[in-house]
Amino acid sequence: METIEVKVPGMLADIYKSEQVAILESAIRHVVFSRLAEKREKHRKAKQKIAELEERHGMTFDKFIESFPDDADITQHEDWVEWSHYEEVNKRLSSLIGKLEQIGE
Repeated sequence: METIEVKVPGMLADIYKSEQVAILESAIRHVVFSRLAEKREKHRKAKQKIAELEERHGMTFDKFIESFPDDADITQHEDWVEWSHYEEVNKRLSSLIGKLEQIGE
């Protein structure tokens, strides 16, 4: 476990150490579960956008990049930018959600 320094209200410092730890652990779990719900919703939306782009182009992002033509039109370029954004969001949120789930255990 890592040690971090946190400023807390003075009244918390007057409580027994074991109770301080219990309060802080409970608060952290509460915040983690709240953030986890938010991140899962963003992750769901990113995966939905990826699915829409896959359906529109009939292929995965990797195949789209492989077959990207040198003379691509503006729409294809816009899809590339949008799709790469959602792919990155998907990866980042997958990792973050996994870490938050471990904290909440």
